[in-house]
Amino acid sequence: MLKKAKEVIVSANSRTKCILAVACVYLIVIFATVTTGAVNQVMNYIPTVDIKLKDGVDKEKRYLVKQDTVKNVLTELDIELNKGDTVNKKLNSIIQQNDSLKITRLETSTITKIESIPYKTVVKGKGGWSKTVTQKGKNGQVKKTYLVTYSNKKEVSRKVIKEKVIKKPVNKVIKNGGIQKGTTFTGRLTLYGGDCRGCSGRSASGLKLSPSSGVNNSKTPYLKYKGKKYYCLAADRSIPFGTIIKISNHNLRTKSTIYGIVVDRGGAIKGNKIDIFNGSERGRKYFSGGTSTRTKFEIVSLGSGRAYFWK
Repeated sequence: MLKKAKEVIVSANSRTKCILAVACVYLIVIFATVTTGAVNQVMNYIPTVDIKLKDGVDKEKRYLVKQDTVKNVLTELDIELNKGDTVNKKLNSIIQQNDSLKITRLETSTITKIESIPYKTVVKGKGGWSKTVTQKGKNGQVKKTYLVTYSNKKEVSRKVIKEKVIKKPVNKVIKNGGIQKGTTFTGRLTLYGGDCRGCSGRSASGLKLSPSSGVNNSKTPYLKYKGKKYYCLAADRSIPFGTIIKISNHNLRTKSTIYGIVVDRGGAIKGNKIDIFNGSERGRKYFSGGTSTRTKFEIVSLGSGRAYFWK
């Protein structure tokens, strides 16, 4: 076929030869252009890859993207990184098939709260078996503003950036020693009868404590005083006659919390030791129980200290 084409060109006249030459040049140019374009397309080919991407708390999604750097892929997907946001791969690394990108979103906000300022306890005085709360403690209040940082909507840090005291706390003040209303102490509680050794059947304040007929012949262990009934107590001389004491954490077969009134003294009753009248040492007992060494006492009111205060 090429041989016949050659014969045609040779046998053609001058005008025809010129036309054929131009046509050949045109065909060569077209062939060269097509070949070059194909080569360029092959050389500039960018493959696509299938990836997974999870943006913050959003659900994970799949994307088909051009294989490129992480930064360019995010740009292609129209995803912006804010200050503090991080990606699990370096931004200049090349995305590979089946890669999984995870973006951690960092956010901040301010929160203002009113919080309590705990009061402090101040102890005054040393020693002594009694203590009195001379000033009750009160919590204060402070207004705090926090800068809260969230990572994917979860709080990761909280920092105080501003605070203002609204109300100052009031210290609780405890005084050691002394007896007054509100004084508390822990000590020993024992029982005694009107026929105890050295007892005369009358208390130091003049009250009749009979082993057979009870308090002032009432056939009970109670002293009626100002419309109420109280157990009769022997206490240290620092506690005035007529003082009313709340008693708990005892071993008596009575109510868990009882009230007694100081009417007597005793040679062995000193400091935080209290005796409670229960009838007879060897006969009738109005209630029973054993000695308790961790009994809790609280002064409800102070008595006048006078003998026969109860009349």
